[in-house]
Amino acid sequence: MKQLKDIAIEAHGGLDRWRQFEQVSADLVQGGVLSLKGQAVTLERTKVTAGLKREWASHAPFGADNRRSRFEPSRVALEADDGTVLEELLEPRASFAGHELQTPWTELQLAYFAGCAMWTYLNMPFLLAWPRVETEELEPWPTDSGDWRRLAVRFPAEIATLDE
Repeated sequence: MKQLKDIAIEAHGGLDRWRQFEQVSADLVQGGVLSLKGQAVTLERTKVTAGLKREWASHAPFGADNRRSRFEPSRVALEADDGTVLEELLEPRASFAGHELQTPWTELQLAYFAGCAMWTYLNMPFLLAWPRVETEELEPWPTDSGDWRRLAVRFPAEIATLDE
């Protein structure tokens, strides 16, 4: 039987096709739970661009004043249109220590969360083929329409995730 990760990668165009590109972009209209974090409108309408060969993402605009964000695993920044750094946070993951569900976020924390999430979303399922990413097919999940195949994924420490 063909491995589930290989089926997913092939269904999305295959690795050879994916490797032809450097970045991917998507226009977003979003809302929801970010109001719980005090950031209801900052990313309401934005464009996200994410790297395909290394982990980075940027949202523009990021709130008001034509700012943009820049996410990398060990650094997040807010920049002006010309790339001038307005604010930055090194080792941003550590800034969430002690947070609970209703703890408000700073804009830099939002930039980290959104950058990390969108980089992962826009690179999946191709991340399953990255070095040191481990996958394991789990027991099928029974549904009324038939069994669904399931995949557990473990990312190496050098890839920032939302659940480290």
